Amino acid sequence: MMLRFIVGAVAGGVAVWLWRDDLRGAMAEKTRGVRTRAADQIQLVQKVLARVTSTLQCGQDAIRPSKSGNRVRPITR
Repeated sequence: MMLRFIVGAVAGGVAVWLWRDDLRGAMAEKTRGVRTRAADQIQLVQKVLARVTSTLQCGQDAIRPSKSGNRVRPITR
């Protein structure tokens, strides 16, 4: 039983080594759509976070006391 497992593992390793380029190409082709959608989602998240960061910065600027002593600062965007 153990001998069959070892022979199978060695045969599988040899097969992967022989056809590694074909296997890489097949996997790249199958995952192309998934990778494209993931990249699009990451870009969307980046845009949303940039907007949130900008809004938070405006809020911080609005409530931060000015150096001149004025307590109210106009909100600029």
